[in-house]
Amino acid sequence: MPTQVDLIPEDAPFEVEQREWLNGLISALAGWEGSLGGAEQGGGEAKESFPWHDPGMEMEERMELAEGKPHERQLMAAMAQLDCGQCGYLCKTYAEAIAFEGEDLNRCVPGAKETERKLKELVAEHEAANSGGGEEEKPEPKPKPKKKAPLGTRDNPYMAKLKSSTPLNAEGSSKDTRHVVIDLGDSGIEYEAGDSMGIYPENDPRSVDAILADIDCSGGEKVKSHDGENKLLRQVLLKDVDITKPTDDAVSVLAAAATDADEAEDLRMLAERGVEEGQTLLEIVRVYPSARPKLQDLIDALSPLQPRLYSIASSSRPYPTEIHTTVAVVKTAVYGRGYKGVASTFLAKRLSRHGEVPMYIQPSQEFRVNADGDHPAIMIGPGTGIAPLMAFLQEREARGDAGRNWVFFGNPESAKDHIYKDQLEQWRSSGLISRLTLAFSRDQKEKVYVQNRMREQAREFWAWLEAGAVIYICGDAERMAKDVDKALHDIVMEQGQMSEAQAKRYVETLSSEHRYLRDVY
Repeated sequence: MPTQVDLIPEDAPFEVEQREWLNGLISALAGWEGSLGGAEQGGGEAKESFPWHDPGMEMEERMELAEGKPHERQLMAAMAQLDCGQCGYLCKTYAEAIAFEGEDLNRCVPGAKETERKLKELVAEHEAANSGGGEEEKPEPKPKPKKKAPLGTRDNPYMAKLKSSTPLNAEGSSKDTRHVVIDLGDSGIEYEAGDSMGIYPENDPRSVDAILADIDCSGGEKVKSHDGENKLLRQVLLKDVDITKPTDDAVSVLAAAATDADEAEDLRMLAERGVEEGQTLLEIVRVYPSARPKLQDLIDALSPLQPRLYSIASSSRPYPTEIHTTVAVVKTAVYGRGYKGVASTFLAKRLSRHGEVPMYIQPSQEFRVNADGDHPAIMIGPGTGIAPLMAFLQEREARGDAGRNWVFFGNPESAKDHIYKDQLEQWRSSGLISRLTLAFSRDQKEKVYVQNRMREQAREFWAWLEAGAVIYICGDAERMAKDVDKALHDIVMEQGQMSEAQAKRYVETLSSEHRYLRDVY
């Protein structure tokens, strides 16, 4: 049956039902298989669409769009939709790996608990629907022997050395941001501007030792890790499992082992509700001292410690044997105790100079500097979102690109948080940066962010777009990226004198032409 092609614009003077009927009629008469909707050329099958693949959508809305779709597509809809690569896949391929290869359900770092729970629910429903049908059970396929992955990939990380970790914020700042340089030595590992660096961090040894003390263990006990190897308990807690975000299963294991009835009841409720951010394994074992399960049961229930990704802040042209990145050290107070990010603290503070860190390159799918050196570029990256933009600017400088560059950068206070100020000013003086627009939110009574600056300079922004500018955005997906996207649509509507539907299509065209690129997390 022909796939319907939507040719009637949403703002056309038709009712919804009329528009759908006309689209269906045109598709049927033409016998199209979606060829005008992005299908393969030469009479191939229609290109599959993924309407839920939008990080701005809530889980409920995404699942509604995926209702009735194949199991692997419903799994995809449960992902964070960022294609960030932290799981080692794209959202689509991770979902397929779960559906067909039995991959772990806890790899989607941005999706966190919400994604993990939805995946568990979908997998359980699928298994229930496909069990007990009277069919003979098919033997488990024998795993194919895996070829050794190339050095510097997720499955074969390179032990690189820390060259330096330099504070970027001035004294008194509420932030602790570091410029971290990793030495690739003679590894031969290559990367491109726009790629990310993945690292395998270690948990805070003080937290590990505190857990061991609370559960009355020496750390020398032998347990089987998730990789199937027998290791010392302390090493597993330090390097192999996530102790900062206990899984619901781990809390259930603690509940089942609790000898105090009230503690067992509290833990069962916690397992149903899910632990809160910062509610670590250490906090839980301290609050519930009667919950002391078998060590192997607890280790099996904890998630593997996942790698973390950092946008690369350097171009390999000037730095072929180094990787630079910008690390914001996560720190807060939770449950009366200081809480620090596992990976950021490990990389920026706990790792000593020349200390080794397992790392790999996560190639970007699309977040690349345009090959056309004459294209204007609008780069928007507040906070650590400036990292890949530094790489892009280095790349364009090294290539001798003639295109203009407009950089938007923001942070709380100009006096304390203007990171990379000297380099940005130098590039502005040399002409590499044509316009540098700054937004320091706490420098005035009213909070000012990069999206506010965009609106203030809407006329110029539109002129750059009409001149063929490529927009590059990096940073927080939950707030900044949504706010910037909204500002972009508003500018297009206002300056281009378009309706909301027309502005939406304009921005969609920018994306399809690779002129609206985002690296958000």
